[in-house]
Parts: sequence; C-alpha cells; structure tokens
Amino acid sequence: MKTMILAPPRVLPPALLRATKPCASARGIFSSLLVAGSVSLAAVAAALPAWADSSPSLTEERPFIDENNAAMAKMMDDMTIKPTGDIDRDFVAMMVPHHQGAIDMAEAELSYGHNQQLLRIAQEIVAEELQEIAAMRAALGDKLTPSEAALLGNSASAPVELRFSAPARADHRQPSLKTEKPFLAEDDAAMTKMMDDMTIKPTGEIDRDFVAMMVPHHQGAIDMAQAELRYGHDARLKRIAQEIIVDQIAQISLMRFAVGEPLPPSVSSPTNPTVPSQTGGQAGSPTREQPPMKMDGAMRMSPRPSEPQAGDL
Repeated sequence: MKTMILAPPRVLPPALLRATKPCASARGIFSSLLVAGSVSLAAVAAALPAWADSSPSLTEERPFIDENNAAMAKMMDDMTIKPTGDIDRDFVAMMVPHHQGAIDMAEAELSYGHNQQLLRIAQEIVAEELQEIAAMRAALGDKLTPSEAALLGNSASAPVELRFSAPARADHRQPSLKTEKPFLAEDDAAMTKMMDDMTIKPTGEIDRDFVAMMVPHHQGAIDMAQAELRYGHDARLKRIAQEIIVDQIAQISLMRFAVGEPLPPSVSSPTNPTVPSQTGGQAGSPTREQPPMKMDGAMRMSPRPSEPQAGDL
C-alpha cells in the first residue's frame, strides 16, 4: 500500500494531510487523490522542531522548499487524468503539467538560488519547456493562447508545421484502453521512480538541492518521452519527444557540472552528451548532519524514521 501526503505550503489548514486510497501503481495515485483525514495542531507542532532547531542555512531554504512543495502538489493534481485510450493525447495531458512543474521549480531557483550557471540553466528550462508545451498543444490541434502562438512563431527551433498554425490531427485511430495499457504502465513506473529519487535529505544549500530534485524530475520527463516514442503514433509529437530527451539529458549534465558533480561515464562533456540511462537521486552528500527528512509524493518535508542514507554510507 502506498500512502501519499499532500500539504499546501505556508499555511496550516484544518485538513493538513491528504492521502490516496491503497493502490498498486502510480496510476492509482494520480487517479484517486482523496482526503484521508486531518492532523491535530499537536501533531503539526511535533514536526516543527526539525526546522526550528535547524541551522540558519536550512531556515533560509524553507521558502524555496515551500515553493517546490506547491509546484509538485499542483503538478500531481493536474496529472490526475482519466485515460482516454488515445496515447498521444494522454501523453500531452500528462507531459504539459509535468513541464509546468519543472518551470515552477526553475522559477523557485531563480528566486532563491545563487549559482550563476544554474540560474542560466533555470532560465533555459523555463524558455524551452514553455515552447515545448505550446508545440505539444499545437500538434493536437488545440487552440493556442496568443503567448503560445507567439512562442512557436518566434522559435526557430520549432518544427516548421507548428510555427504559424495548429493543424488538425490526421490520426483517426480508434481509442483503445487495452492498447494504451503498456504506455500507462511505463508512465506509472517513471513517475514512481521520479518521486522516490526526489526524496532528498536537505542540505541547506539551495543550488545543490535544486539539482538533487530537478535531475530526477528531468529523468521522469525523459522516461515519459521514451514511452511516447515506443507507443505513440503522431509524428510531430514523436519529434517533440525526441527533443525533450536530448534537451533534458544535456541539462542534467550541465546542472551536475555546475555543482561540481562528476558526469556519468557515458557523457563526455556537458555540451556534447550522449544518451545514457540517467539516474536520479541525491546530488552530493550533506556537509553537516541534519535530521533525516523525506520528500514524499507531493514534495512535502516530513520527518523520516532513522535509516541508513546513501550519503551516510
């Protein structure tokens, strides 16, 4: 049984905790978010000493973590879709809020981060993912907002057929939930792994923790795009999926390079990466001992029972 705790940032409403029904897959998580109960003020207070006793650097990081909490809670809520049997349409329905989650995380880094290289990368994430959102919506023939149309019209990298119009889809396949099942299973696995790998022990270093969370988030997008390449049908969306994979692998390498982490053996340089099987996880070990904390399904910081951590071995 998987339990997910979702908590809105900054405020302590009467119903602080939200959980899912017991489910065997991430699809259950995304499709059955239900209120599970509330927490007493005493229970809330019991969780506060981890922050109250923290160093000034962890206290300074709190607003950054709060914004990431909100971004992930919104992303998961918006990714809660009812499968239609149309693989391409459901790929877009889930990838658009996933991209928006990355945009929100990047904006938090722009607000609170200090590393100039990472700030430039965060700006690129915002720009590229806004363009990709517009391109995906255009590929489905959705009506674009003026800003989305401007992004495609001004983007030299956008596919020619997407720059100035939103053509109707030519694919008339009959939607099939049975045919879509392998695609959904791969997305389930990708999102489950992403959330597990985004479980980090905060270091108080905003830039390093940004990388620790954004790397597995990017890897989740890569895995989703690979599922579209395997099971999707729309040629334009497949080209966009390929661009997502290339762009996000490059950004993963650049982010790791910016905080002094070694690159995977199959990546020769951050500006000329191959296509390795990237892994998420923590970006470096904490420089000081802190109470173990867990980024749960909604990126909420909560106490975690003491257990060996990868960075402690």
